[in-house]
Amino acid sequence: MKNTHQLKSEKKIFVIVLLVMLVIVNAFTLFIAFSSAKTNIELVTSRVVDVINQDTQNNRSIASDLGAMLQLPDRLLNQNLGIDIKRLIGSLNETPGDREFPVWKADIDMLHRKKFTILRTFWRNFSNANKSRFTTYYTDGDTGYYYMFNGEKAVKIKGSNPHFRITGYIDTTSKMLKNNHGFVIPELFYSNVYEDAITHLPTITIGSPVVINNFSVQSSKMSGIIATDYTRPDLSGLFRDAFTQLNLQHAGYDIGVHSQKGNDVPMNIFPDNTSWLSFALGDIKLMNGFCLSARVHFTELLRIKLSGLIIANMVMLFFFLIFIRSHKRIESMMVKLTTDTLTQALSREGGKIVTDNISNGRNTILVTMDLNDFKVINDTWGHHAGDEALVFFANYLLQSVRQGDYLIRMGGDEFVLLLQHTTLEQARRLMDQRMAELRAFPFEDTSIPLSFSYGISEWQHDFTESFKKADENLYQMKKQRKQKNNESYA
Repeated sequence: MKNTHQLKSEKKIFVIVLLVMLVIVNAFTLFIAFSSAKTNIELVTSRVVDVINQDTQNNRSIASDLGAMLQLPDRLLNQNLGIDIKRLIGSLNETPGDREFPVWKADIDMLHRKKFTILRTFWRNFSNANKSRFTTYYTDGDTGYYYMFNGEKAVKIKGSNPHFRITGYIDTTSKMLKNNHGFVIPELFYSNVYEDAITHLPTITIGSPVVINNFSVQSSKMSGIIATDYTRPDLSGLFRDAFTQLNLQHAGYDIGVHSQKGNDVPMNIFPDNTSWLSFALGDIKLMNGFCLSARVHFTELLRIKLSGLIIANMVMLFFFLIFIRSHKRIESMMVKLTTDTLTQALSREGGKIVTDNISNGRNTILVTMDLNDFKVINDTWGHHAGDEALVFFANYLLQSVRQGDYLIRMGGDEFVLLLQHTTLEQARRLMDQRMAELRAFPFEDTSIPLSFSYGISEWQHDFTESFKKADENLYQMKKQRKQKNNESYA
């Protein structure tokens, strides 16, 4: 039979195991939520990349057509484009509202007017579905103007936007074209994250190279780039749309953009999203030149796997309640089995559990006791009075015991007191004092005389031997008491 110490130990072990399992289950659930969050960001990013790739593909098409057209004589240009190239580039138009003629400033040279006119015609022939809704333009980096597709106008370059300073990119790409005799597709132009001089917003630029090929002499050269700018609001709108399309909430994420070039200005896609606790999802590729640094909020992890967390914790709580209920039932049964219902001392069964677990090194003293003339009390005052005498006597003794001492009712009026970490002399003084102080117990409206005798012994490896010796000493004390009483009557 398990004792109360074993039950308490089992309870502690179960609670610890349950807490560990609770931590593991919740951590595993949050890890799954973390993986789901990263997958969500990757899916959202793929939607955004699709839009950017479509813009880039259209820009590549325009760049390729422009490179081919710039090699043609005016006659073939007019035939292919259905325009009068000389008429459109030769006159200054000071009326921006006139859609037939481009708006030229006097300082724009004829070559750039030609480029811009061809681009204007391309853009007008494009379907609206193929036109980027973001700022798209042509620049060759060596002129004071760039051509805006969206507004169909040449705009003077202002500020120090890095995509207008593409000399390094043009030189590198031109060298690559020369080394490969033109038989190579140049890489796209990628800016870093910079502050746009016009909008003053964090911006990235992706440009498609305009290459003029002359296969007859196996030479090619760079003319410029067809580029699209994406400001922070532009990218924020793309990401919001992607989140909406996937039925996800963007409020649980922090997304930043950085380039491979470095020297970036900060670009936080959702600057209003703040969290007291978030976890990094790592870098996620946006384009070849750009990456996302994404973080997920703790509250978003909870939301993603809220049902899983609730179910897991409810199951753990269910097992915990079942265990506590069973444990309390066992404890209650143990109390009933090990406690004497009348005196609240340990029962004989409870005493056996205690004595079976006594260590020999504790200096334990065993005291046996029984009430003097207990039969007289029962015969004179009734068994109810006898029960009251036993209850009073047990309570009287329990007032003397310390933590770690035990009072056991062996049966009838016979008790055993186990005193630990004490000596025979100390135990005798205690028992003599308790014996001397006991005179009577209250019963109804009177006091009934009450006394006891005791026998004492040191713990001798097992209960039977120790009890036998103490019982012999008890018998000697009772014998001496009878002799003393007989002498008094004589």
